[in-house]
Amino acid sequence: MESALVILGKELEYDFLSAWIKYTRIKNGYSQEALAHGICSISHLSYFENGKKHLRKEIIEALLKKLNIEKLDKLASIGLVRQKLNNMMNDIESFNYDGAKVIYDELLKIENIINQSPYSIEFKIYDLMYKTFVELIDYEYLKDDIALLDKIYNSLSDELKYLYFFVSGYILYKNHDNRQGIERQKKALLFKDTSWINFALGKSLCFNNDPAKGSYYLEKALDSYEKSGRYLNAVWCHNYLGICFSYLKMYENSEKHFDAALMSAKHFDMDKLFWHLYTNLSDLYLSKGSYEESIKWSKLALETKYSDFLPVYNYVSACIKLKKIDECNKIFDKYLNEQYESYKYYNAIYYLYLVVHKFNDNCFYDEVKNKILPYYEAIKKNDICMDIKLKLIEYLEKNRKYKEANKLYKELI
Repeated sequence: MESALVILGKELEYDFLSAWIKYTRIKNGYSQEALAHGICSISHLSYFENGKKHLRKEIIEALLKKLNIEKLDKLASIGLVRQKLNNMMNDIESFNYDGAKVIYDELLKIENIINQSPYSIEFKIYDLMYKTFVELIDYEYLKDDIALLDKIYNSLSDELKYLYFFVSGYILYKNHDNRQGIERQKKALLFKDTSWINFALGKSLCFNNDPAKGSYYLEKALDSYEKSGRYLNAVWCHNYLGICFSYLKMYENSEKHFDAALMSAKHFDMDKLFWHLYTNLSDLYLSKGSYEESIKWSKLALETKYSDFLPVYNYVSACIKLKKIDECNKIFDKYLNEQYESYKYYNAIYYLYLVVHKFNDNCFYDEVKNKILPYYEAIKKNDICMDIKLKLIEYLEKNRKYKEANKLYKELI
C-alpha cells in the first residue's frame, strides 16, 4: 500500500495521519462512533487509527472537516524540523541543556504551525522529553499528556514508540511508579537498543534494588559511549556503575569505576559531577566500614556548591560508628533547625539524632516508625529505609518485641 497521499493539498504520511486523527479525536472528546457517523463504519475508523487499514482521501478529509480541520498551514520543511528535534535530543542526552534550550526556543516560534499539522504528536513527544529532562517539570503537570498519548501510541512509528516509552518511563520512575517506569523503559529497549535507554534503564534498576541487572545495562551503555567518543556520558556511566558495585559489595570494582569517573571529571572540568562522586565515595567507604575515609569524602562533598544533605547523613553515620559524638552534635546544632526543614534529608539527620540521643526512649520508636520511615518509603529512598529498618529491628529486639522485629527482617529479605 502507498505510504502517503495528498490531503487538503498537502502530501502526508499515512502513519502520521492516522495517529493525528486519533489524537485530535480523543483530545476533542469525540468517540469513534461520533466521528465515524455518516462518514464510514466504526470498524474502518478503528482499523485506520491503529495503522491496520488505509482510508480513501475523501473519507479522511471528511473526518478532518468534522474535527474542524479544513486547511493545513504550510510547514516550511518537516525534514528541517525533524533535524532540530533530533539535535535537541542529542544535546539532552549529552547533558548539553543550554544547547537544547536554544533549539527548543526556535521550535516554539513555529509551534502553532506544527500543532496544525499531523506532526504535532511528534512534537508533543519531544516537548515532553524537553520538559522532563531540561525543565524538570513535575509528573503532576505532565500526567494528562501521558494519559492522552497512552491512548494513541499504537498508531505511532516504532521510532516514536521508542522515544515515548523511554520518556514516559523515565517520568513515571522518577516521580510516580518505579515498577511501571522500568517496564516502559524495557519496552523502549525492544523498539530500539540505544546507549541512552541502556543508561537510563541501568540507572533505574540500580536504585530499585536490582544493581546486578543495572550494572549489565550500564556496562552496555559505557561500551557504546566510549566507542562513539561520547566521554562525558561515559563518565556518568562509571559513576552509576560504581554505585551498583558498591550496593553489591564488590568494592574493588566500585573503586575502579569511581576512580575512572573522578579522573575524567577533573580532566573535563565537570564541576557538577564532583558532588556526586564525593558523596558516592563516602557512601562506598561507609558501606565498606572504612569510616575515616568516608568522613574524608563527605567533607569534600560538603565543600562543593551543591546543597544536599546526603553527605551530611554519611558524615554523621561514620562519626556514630567511630563514637565521635561531639562531631555529631556539631552537625545536629548546625542543621536541625527551621532553615533546613524542607530539605529531603532533614528527617534522615533527625533520625540519626534520635539514634544518638533517644535510642532508649519510647519516642525513638514513635518518631521513626510512624513519621520518618513512612516519609522515606513514600519517596522511595530504599537505602535510607534499609538503615532505618535495621536500627528499628535492633530497638525491637532490645525491647523483646521479636514478632515485629521478625516482620521487618522479612521485609528486608
